Amino acid sequence: MENKNASLRSSMNYGLILGLALIALSLIQYIMDIYNSPAWVSILNYAFFIGVIFYGTKKFRDDVLGGSISYGKAVGFGVLISLFASIIFGFFFYLLVTFIDPDYMANMMKAVEEMYLEKGMSEDQVEMAMKMVSKMQTPLLLMFSSIFGFVLMGTFFSLITSAFIKKEKPLFD
Repeated sequence: MENKNASLRSSMNYGLILGLALIALSLIQYIMDIYNSPAWVSILNYAFFIGVIFYGTKKFRDDVLGGSISYGKAVGFGVLISLFASIIFGFFFYLLVTFIDPDYMANMMKAVEEMYLEKGMSEDQVEMAMKMVSKMQTPLLLMFSSIFGFVLMGTFFSLITSAFIKKEKPLFD
């Protein structure tokens, strides 16, 4: 039972670190008035995810589990980090679009519309696309989809990083 509590506590701590890093990056985007994520934002998001999952799982393996961890336990730990980070970020994003800047969604929709027009879509195509996008752009739905997306991304990265972190216990000690 102690191991499960330590696992949960550690994953929450690293999830908090990752969540705060994602919030900081989002605030930078917000301050710079960037509504469509440029490539550097995606790269930083991935770097934060991979870095925190790798470092957190490795520290958990070495400090809590005595230097050994199975592949499955490493994946599970990384997924927990992602889950806690995504809940923190999702809550922040909900507060941002609901209370801090209620115009955020309108500005984001305007940026999406401009992007469609720049891609050469006709006015009718843009209008149809914007109708579909607007139905899916409620703050609550965005919060849950960001949670789902971040957990999915964290699971993918955990599957990869765990291959490098796993270290089975020796059979004979």
